[in-house]
Amino acid sequence: MIAYQNSAIEILPTQLQGFFETWTNPPSPDTHLKLLKKSDHIVLAIDEEAGQVVGFITAISDGV
Repeated sequence: MIAYQNSAIEILPTQLQGFFETWTNPPSPDTHLKLLKKSDHIVLAIDEEAGQVVGFITAISDGV
């Protein structure tokens, strides 16, 4: 089952494997986690059985 959450507080870098695979200079899972935590809004899709993040949406806002 897929669960959704809007916080990366309890997420570990190991749960963020597999993103940015074809990028020339992909962010590491540690950097990806920092990006998620610093975004204004996020939604994470988590495969509850595997304990892996399988999707994400981020939004950065200037507050206006």
